[in-house]
Amino acid sequence: MNLEFADLLAHFVQLLPTVYVVDDVMTELLENSVDVLGVSGGSISLVSGGELRCITSIADSAADIERCQEGLQSGPGRTAYEKGERIAVTDIRQRHDLWPEFAENARRLNIAATASVPMSINGETIGVVSLYAHEPRPWSADDIVFTYLVANMATGYCVNASKRHQLQQIRSQLQESLKVRIILEQAKGITADARRTGIDEAYALIQAHAQLCNASVSAVARAIVDVGLRV
Repeated sequence: MNLEFADLLAHFVQLLPTVYVVDDVMTELLENSVDVLGVSGGSISLVSGGELRCITSIADSAADIERCQEGLQSGPGRTAYEKGERIAVTDIRQRHDLWPEFAENARRLNIAATASVPMSINGETIGVVSLYAHEPRPWSADDIVFTYLVANMATGYCVNASKRHQLQQIRSQLQESLKVRIILEQAKGITADARRTGIDEAYALIQAHAQLCNASVSAVARAIVDVGLRV
């Protein structure tokens, strides 16, 4: 398992600095992890409004049990999120004392073993990686370490995508600010020529018109440049 995981880790580390679709890379990460561990299925859920929402799953039984957990907001994944620690159960069907409805659904779906690990950053849990097996499975230390590393990689992809989105927003805002500035300079020049006055006086006229019309200075400037408004 160590060599397989090393190859898996190397592959997904190489993807981090690239442009990727979060859902797609999460699905690929989960699919490979399920194969390496030899389990029946798995899921990755993210926190939204204080509730866990599954974003990807491998195997129909995993998808079904996650839908149950979402509806109940109760189960090993939810507990892992609330406590911020891993929850590993050899046979969930025997734990009606902890999650009675979840355990009954697991029995119906032929799910026995479950392991859920929180995805955390700076002390905040943002999601959970869960693995499922059809047979009872005493999760080994290697299994748990592996799952934590998968959770850390999944967290890294989420954070990296969020930062990239924020950077794109900042760039868009800067570009828009630059466009507004250029239009304003053009409007000041047009107004100064039309009124035979200085640039500062032209800007004052634009401001006064904006206040009079209860409009923004940028809107008045755009009207001067685009539709021939004169102030």
